[in-house]
Amino acid sequence: MEQIVDFLQAFLQELLVLIAPIVAGFVSAALIALTKKWLAEIEASKPQLADAIKQAVSLAVQAAEQAGIAGLIEEKKAYALSIAESWLDQNGWEEIDLVILDAAIEAEVNKLYPKEEADSERFFASW
Repeated sequence: MEQIVDFLQAFLQELLVLIAPIVAGFVSAALIALTKKWLAEIEASKPQLADAIKQAVSLAVQAAEQAGIAGLIEEKKAYALSIAESWLDQNGWEEIDLVILDAAIEAEVNKLYPKEEADSERFFASW
Protein backbone atom coordinates (compact mmCIF):
# COMPACT_ATOMS: atom_id res chain seq x y z
CA MET A 1 0.00 0.00 0.00
CA GLU A 2 2.83 2.36 0.84
CA GLN A 3 4.40 1.79 -2.58
CA ILE A 4 1.16 2.77 -4.28
CA VAL A 5 0.96 5.98 -2.26
CA ASP A 6 4.59 6.79 -3.08
CA PHE A 7 3.95 6.11 -6.76
CA LEU A 8 0.84 8.32 -6.78
CA GLN A 9 2.68 11.13 -5.02
CA ALA A 10 5.54 10.99 -7.52
CA PHE A 11 3.10 10.79 -10.44
CA LEU A 12 1.06 13.77 -9.23
CA GLN A 13 4.20 15.79 -8.59
CA GLU A 14 5.45 15.17 -12.13
CA LEU A 15 2.02 15.97 -13.52
CA LEU A 16 1.94 19.27 -11.65
CA VAL A 17 5.43 20.14 -12.91
CA LEU A 18 4.23 19.59 -16.46
CA ILE A 19 0.94 21.46 -16.03
CA ALA A 20 2.18 24.45 -13.99
CA PRO A 21 3.75 26.38 -16.93
CA ILE A 22 0.60 25.88 -19.00
CA VAL A 23 -1.62 27.12 -16.19
CA ALA A 24 0.73 30.07 -15.60
CA GLY A 25 0.47 30.97 -19.27
CA PHE A 26 -3.32 30.89 -19.20
CA VAL A 27 -3.44 32.95 -16.02
CA SER A 28 -1.02 35.47 -17.49
CA ALA A 29 -3.05 35.70 -20.70
CA ALA A 30 -6.26 36.17 -18.72
CA LEU A 31 -4.70 38.93 -16.62
CA ILE A 32 -3.42 40.68 -19.73
CA ALA A 33 -6.86 40.47 -21.37
CA LEU A 34 -8.58 41.81 -18.25
CA THR A 35 -6.04 44.60 -17.96
CA LYS A 36 -6.52 45.60 -21.61
CA LYS A 37 -10.30 45.60 -21.13
CA TRP A 38 -10.01 47.65 -17.96
CA LEU A 39 -7.64 50.14 -19.61
CA ALA A 40 -9.97 50.44 -22.61
CA GLU A 41 -12.87 51.25 -20.27
CA ILE A 42 -10.75 53.82 -18.46
CA GLU A 43 -9.53 55.32 -21.75
CA ALA A 44 -13.15 55.84 -22.74
CA SER A 45 -14.24 57.38 -19.44
CA LYS A 46 -11.00 58.86 -18.02
CA PRO A 47 -8.35 59.26 -20.73
CA GLN A 48 -5.97 61.18 -18.46
CA LEU A 49 -6.00 58.36 -15.89
CA ALA A 50 -5.31 55.76 -18.59
CA ASP A 51 -2.33 57.77 -19.82
CA ALA A 52 -1.06 58.15 -16.25
CA ILE A 53 -1.28 54.38 -15.65
CA LYS A 54 0.55 53.62 -18.90
CA GLN A 55 3.31 56.09 -18.04
CA ALA A 56 3.65 54.85 -14.47
CA VAL A 57 3.77 51.20 -15.45
CA SER A 58 6.24 51.74 -18.29
CA LEU A 59 8.52 53.81 -16.08
CA ALA A 60 8.27 51.33 -13.21
CA VAL A 61 9.00 48.22 -15.30
CA GLN A 62 12.01 49.80 -16.98
CA ALA A 63 13.34 51.09 -13.65
CA ALA A 64 12.89 47.67 -12.03
CA GLU A 65 14.63 45.93 -14.92
CA GLN A 66 17.60 48.29 -14.75
CA ALA A 67 17.83 48.07 -10.96
CA GLY A 68 17.65 44.28 -11.20
CA ILE A 69 20.42 44.12 -13.79
CA ALA A 70 22.58 46.39 -11.62
CA GLY A 71 21.98 44.09 -8.65
CA LEU A 72 20.34 46.84 -6.59
CA ILE A 73 17.13 44.90 -5.98
CA GLU A 74 16.03 41.28 -5.86
CA GLU A 75 12.23 41.59 -6.19
CA LYS A 76 11.65 43.38 -9.49
CA LYS A 77 7.89 43.06 -9.44
CA ALA A 78 7.50 44.45 -5.91
CA TYR A 79 9.87 47.28 -6.80
CA ALA A 80 7.95 48.07 -10.00
CA LEU A 81 4.64 48.05 -8.12
CA SER A 82 6.07 50.39 -5.50
CA ILE A 83 7.44 52.79 -8.13
CA ALA A 84 4.19 52.85 -10.13
CA GLU A 85 2.07 53.34 -7.02
CA SER A 86 4.29 56.18 -5.80
CA TRP A 87 4.31 57.87 -9.21
CA LEU A 88 0.53 57.71 -9.46
CA ASP A 89 0.09 58.99 -5.89
CA GLN A 90 2.42 61.92 -6.53
CA ASN A 91 0.48 62.81 -9.66
CA GLY A 92 -2.90 62.82 -7.94
CA TRP A 93 -4.20 59.35 -8.84
CA GLU A 94 -4.59 57.70 -5.43
CA GLU A 95 -7.70 55.64 -6.27
CA ILE A 96 -5.89 52.99 -8.34
CA ASP A 97 -6.56 49.37 -7.34
CA LEU A 98 -3.20 47.66 -6.69
CA VAL A 99 -4.42 44.36 -8.16
CA ILE A 100 -5.14 46.10 -11.45
CA LEU A 101 -1.82 47.96 -11.27
CA ASP A 102 -0.09 44.61 -10.67
CA ALA A 103 -1.80 43.14 -13.74
CA ALA A 104 -0.81 46.18 -15.81
CA ILE A 105 2.80 45.63 -14.76
CA GLU A 106 2.56 41.97 -15.85
CA ALA A 107 1.15 43.08 -19.20
CA GLU A 108 3.95 45.62 -19.66
CA VAL A 109 6.60 43.02 -18.82
CA ASN A 110 5.10 40.62 -21.38
CA LYS A 111 4.99 43.42 -23.95
CA LEU A 112 8.57 44.59 -23.37
CA TYR A 113 10.19 41.17 -22.93
CA PRO A 114 8.25 38.71 -25.13
CA LYS A 115 11.22 36.44 -25.88
CA GLU A 116 11.42 35.40 -22.25
CA GLU A 117 7.88 33.98 -22.30
CA ALA A 118 9.20 30.70 -23.69
CA ASP A 119 11.07 30.09 -20.46
CA SER A 120 8.18 31.04 -18.20
CA GLU A 121 9.62 29.47 -15.05
CA ARG A 122 12.78 31.60 -15.23
CA PHE A 123 10.81 34.59 -16.49
CA PHE A 124 8.29 34.68 -13.65
CA ALA A 125 10.96 33.83 -11.10
CA SER A 126 12.82 37.01 -12.06
CA TRP A 127 9.61 39.03 -11.88
